[in-house]
Amino acid sequence: MAITVTSPQAKVGFIKNAVSANASGTEEIIAGVAGKKIKVRHVTMNNLTAGALSFTLSGAAALIGAVSIGANSSLQWDFNPSMELATAQALEITVGSGNICIFCQGTIE
Repeated sequence: MAITVTSPQAKVGFIKNAVSANASGTEEIIAGVAGKKIKVRHVTMNNLTAGALSFTLSGAAALIGAVSIGANSSLQWDFNPSMELATAQALEITVGSGNICIFCQGTIE
């Protein structure tokens, strides 16, 4: 899987935009940080493929999914309070084979 993760500027926390034209397997969106937790406030998952695609957003275990998203569709989640990963755990996406865009926003504390 070849994924490109960009980091638009945020005044507080992080914004990550992960895009791949040929996603397959598991890929890291945000690296874990020793002694800190990733806290996710928002996630949008986009399937830009012609057919349905299955996504799993994970840390040490599945956080969202597996979720099947129809062709050319999006799903989004807002978390209040934030969805919290275990200490030092990375945020990862596992996907079948397809064209995807994942947008995440949150903090690392």
